[in-house]
Amino acid sequence: TTISTTKYLYPVTYDSLLNQLRDENIPRTDANVAFNYSEPLAKQWTARIGGRYEYSKLTNSINTFNPGQSTYKYDVLNPALSSEFIRESNRFFVTAGLEYKLKNVTITPSARYLLQDVNNNLASMKSSVRQNQNNLLPGLTVVYKQLTFNYSEDITLPFYTYLLPVADNTNPYYISRGNPDLRPTERHNVSLNYYMNNPKTNLNASIYVSGALANNDVVNYITVDQKGIQTSTPINTDGTKNAWANYNINKSYKSNPKFTYSWNVGAYYSYNRSKMFYNADASWQSTWNLNQWAGFSINLNDKFEWNNSGSYNYNFTSYTSKVFTPLDVRSYGLNSEAIVRMPKHVIWETSLNYWHNGNVPAGQQQNVVRWNAAINFTMLKDERGVLRISVFDILNNNAGINTSAYRNVINISRTNVLSRYVMATFTYNIRAIGSQKKKVGGDRLFLF
Repeated sequence: TTISTTKYLYPVTYDSLLNQLRDENIPRTDANVAFNYSEPLAKQWTARIGGRYEYSKLTNSINTFNPGQSTYKYDVLNPALSSEFIRESNRFFVTAGLEYKLKNVTITPSARYLLQDVNNNLASMKSSVRQNQNNLLPGLTVVYKQLTFNYSEDITLPFYTYLLPVADNTNPYYISRGNPDLRPTERHNVSLNYYMNNPKTNLNASIYVSGALANNDVVNYITVDQKGIQTSTPINTDGTKNAWANYNINKSYKSNPKFTYSWNVGAYYSYNRSKMFYNADASWQSTWNLNQWAGFSINLNDKFEWNNSGSYNYNFTSYTSKVFTPLDVRSYGLNSEAIVRMPKHVIWETSLNYWHNGNVPAGQQQNVVRWNAAINFTMLKDERGVLRISVFDILNNNAGINTSAYRNVINISRTNVLSRYVMATFTYNIRAIGSQKKKVGGDRLFLF
């Protein structure tokens, strides 16, 4: 139920009242069956074949009601904002490949036949929208020790919500409307993955890099009327490019069995280039997300733990059209946690977190410092019971502010959060016979 009074100040001054009940039901049924078979042909050759059949039926029923003038109940159907959508899909693919293995190298070229038959029935349309695809798609996998390379192609049908022509106005500033004429997206994918685990040196490292090129990609066409209300409609465009990279390195030092020191460093980088349409203006937009983190920990015989971490996030977007202003959002944070397990059956915890939100306007809280603490009492046989008394946000400084950039907009949202409070919980741990007793404390229960 949405009841909102909106006062528009720019570019046109006026008031808007929205009062409606939107009832949406989405029952669905999914079933699948798959098989895989391999047959050695020679010492270095293996034939592989696999297949999968997927069936899905989904119904999306939307009924929007306005209040009656005399009854004031939501009993007046609004046909313009009501619809029924039924999608029934059959998806089948079979993949055949020939594997060649020589020492530490395995090469598997493959071909995949993909059959997709989807029937979309919309109550507002006279005839159904039939999506039928038959495609032969190549693939290649190369494995060298812990290094894996993959190439594949895929044909993806539009998500059902993109096809619904009925408008969703639950957000009065941003109205979304589907497009039943969307075409399937053709995507070329490539990835490189490396993983290393050395138990002798307690070193773990992983690197993942991937990219994709998409044609008939689905992007939103945004229009803004004279009152400042945005309407979004999905359309197809070619030339979308995506790239991702992630790495993690963890190292532990255990020369003394009662003393452990460890550190970790990692990052996640992403790049997206796609078309953007905003009223009569069109542009290519390129968005970078750079997230970097690092941390270190000290453990003294599980009696004392000190865990520290920090992260830096950088998000920026540029455009080929000079109509749009480049976006730049930065944020960073630090966290320190200490755990003391003494005397027996008592565990002390404290956590201090600092976070800086970039691009927050003047007068808003840019810096947030949160201090939490807790004391745990273990009891019962094998310390299965834990009584925990926690104090959250001791400094009363918590704030639910989030900053993000997307398309040509920087969004700054603030939500109501529960600030300084005390909470008591009791936990009884049910463990399987012979399982290792779980440490109490340091489970990152202080969530913000």
